[in-house]
This record gives sequence, C-alpha cells and structure tokens, in this order.
Amino acid sequence: MANKTRISIVHGTSYNREKGVTAIDQTFNHYGGKAVLFFLFLFFVLPMNAFAETDRLKNFPEQVAIDDIIHIPTGQKMQISQFNHFFDCARVLYVGETHANKASHQVQLKILKACYEKFGNTIAIGMEMFTRPYQPFLDQWIAGEIDEQKFLEETRWDKEWGYDYLLYKDILDFAREKKIPIIALNAPKELVKMVSKKGLKALTEEEKKQLPEIDTTDFFHRVYLERAIREHMDRSADLEKYNDVQCLWEEYMAQTIADYLASWEGKDKKFLTFAGNGHIIYDFGIPKRVFRRTFLPYYTIYPAEFQGSKPTSEQDAFLLSIPLEPADFLWVISPATQEKRIYLGVQLQKTSDNRLVIQEISPESPAEKAGFMISDIILSIDGKIVKSVLELIHYLQTKQFGDTCIVDIERGGKTISCEVTLFEMEQK
Repeated sequence: MANKTRISIVHGTSYNREKGVTAIDQTFNHYGGKAVLFFLFLFFVLPMNAFAETDRLKNFPEQVAIDDIIHIPTGQKMQISQFNHFFDCARVLYVGETHANKASHQVQLKILKACYEKFGNTIAIGMEMFTRPYQPFLDQWIAGEIDEQKFLEETRWDKEWGYDYLLYKDILDFAREKKIPIIALNAPKELVKMVSKKGLKALTEEEKKQLPEIDTTDFFHRVYLERAIREHMDRSADLEKYNDVQCLWEEYMAQTIADYLASWEGKDKKFLTFAGNGHIIYDFGIPKRVFRRTFLPYYTIYPAEFQGSKPTSEQDAFLLSIPLEPADFLWVISPATQEKRIYLGVQLQKTSDNRLVIQEISPESPAEKAGFMISDIILSIDGKIVKSVLELIHYLQTKQFGDTCIVDIERGGKTISCEVTLFEMEQK
C-alpha cells in the first residue's frame, strides 16, 4: 500500500484514454491555441450536444429477455459459452451486483463456475463485502478450518455487511468446496469513519499514511455521485466528504487487488471482483483505479434490472449526463422481489453458554401452534444443534412453506420434541 495520499487535479479530459489526450496535445503544439480550441469545439462540444438528443439505447437490442448477455460496444447478444472467450484476454473481471437482488448474485455464481471450469485453481475472488481485518477468517473458511457459524461470527457479517447471508452463500460455499481464495477488499471501518468525519483534506500527515493513493478528481465520477445524492440522499449531504469516502472505498479496494496480483500468491491468477454496480459502472470506480496501478487488461460485467425491454429507473446504465459506455457487458436480470421468509415466530435471546431462550412468541405463529412457551430453550432442529439465532434462521430458509420439522426444546430441565408445521404468517 502506498504511504501517502495523493489528491491530484485533473481537468476536462481526465476520462479520455491516453492516446486521445496525446493527440490533442500534439495538435495544440502544431497549430497553436486558437486552432485547437476550434478543434475541441468541433470534436467534443458538437458531438456532446448531438449525443444528448439521441436515444442511448439505439445500439441496444430492441427485445431482451432475462439472462441475455449483451456486448455493449456492438449491441450483440451472446451466450455464456461465447462470453467465455473473453476470459482469456482479461486478467481481472469485474462483476457488479445489486446487493439485495438474488439474481445478480446468481450471475456472479455463473461467471465464477465458468471461470473455474476454464481455469481451475488459477483464479481468485475479491469481495467488497469483507474488510481487510477479517482476511484470516476468510482463509480459515476456505481451508475448511471453521464452520459456517464460526465464519459468520468472526467476520461479524450482520454488523459489518448486513445483507442477507443467503444471497452470498452459494458463492462462498462453491469457493470453499473448490479451495478458491477469497480476498477481503474493503477498507476497515475506522478508516471510513475517519474520512467521513474529517474529509481527506483535513487529515493529519499521520492519518494520511494509513491510506492508499487517492484521486478524487474524475469528472464523471463526481457527476454520478451528485446524481446519487440528489435521488437517494438528503440534499444537504456534504458532497465533498461523500466523494472522499466513495473514492477511499474504491482506491482501497483497487490497492488491495493490485497488491494481491503483485504477490507470489496472486501473480499467475485470474481475478474476479464482486462489488456493487456503482463501483464498476463506467469504469471510473475500481476498474480505473486498478488499471492506473497495474495496466492489466480487464472486462466489466454489469447485471442490470430490466422491466420488459427497458432498464428500470434505478438501474439505468445509459445516463445522458455520462457519455461513456457503462460496461463491456450487460447481463439482463429481473428486478429484486421481496422474498417471503420462513420464521418460527419467536424472539430469542442467546445466553453466554450458547443457549437460545424464547423471550416472545408471535400470536398465530408456527411456534404458538406447536405449543412453544416463553422461557423454553431451543436445542436443535431436525437433529441439527443450533447455537445462534443466525444459524436457526439460515436453516429455516432451506425449508418450504408446508414442511414440518422437529424442534427439540428444553423445558423445566426436560427435553421435549415438538413437531412444527411451517406456514406463512399473516403480516400485522
């Protein structure tokens, strides 16, 4: 990791590829200032104005279906077997997600399995969901040294990430089964809090030494963040600090990826990065920052929610205010739906010796119908000993409405087996 924070100032053409900027510089030197201003007007201002009046989807298929993969530069639909050919050309694949949408995680899993089939154990996965201090527990999980419950407790999944673990379980299980390394990408919470509170410019020299090199100046990155604040946050939010924190996240993840690829463990591996769509769209998040450090080839895959043949307003990747290709590939997924969850209908308290004591029972719940009582202690379900609320919840989600299960409880020092029928509870 770099020892200092560099906050550079890049104007106007920071988003262009190097060869484009070089061409402008050469033109300026040859013809002089007035000529190049006219050149810039013709080739940048006029096309931008014309571009704003056109439909960004003109080069996109008129009809799309769920799981269609579209090569964005050409608008060509592809199969995943054809998509596989691109894996050879890239060292890094960025696969986005909508955190709460299971369909986007299924996309990630399909790409992971395709990469494993093609490259075997010469791949690694980087995940935004884990912060760097928890890397040892990821290693233990992949090595089979700790079980799922211990893994979730040690990585503090619910407090550190918070999204339903079942959305990610298939990915993590597959990685464990195949012994594929998972790299924790994200910045420690204390660094994020520090930057969120002070902003980058107010940090002391000692504080800056804890951070990677950070560039906050990408023009379209800022346009994207301003739109996010306008639509999803309090308008009084401090844009500068929000931009600082966003850049910190992305630079930290980029530095982690670059460090891994330069290490002896990662020097020959293909790297899959699983992160939120906002961190990969238009390349200006993590991809640009990794490329700045490594110059390694990459592709981006954007799972986008569609209603019919149009992206939803929340997932509109073709913003008129940002005249860049949103990704190399767009994978069509259905919008997130609120999945119905299976519950016993109890509130539990975990004791110091890992016993689950019933504190409350919901009226007309499966637990009430089965005869559970307050102060009962849940010992096991279908013979599986449960020592945490999370473990019980996860097991229940493997069942279907209408299924029955056997729950062993302790009441007054005696063990009682209760048959529980799982049904959908009415929402009060």
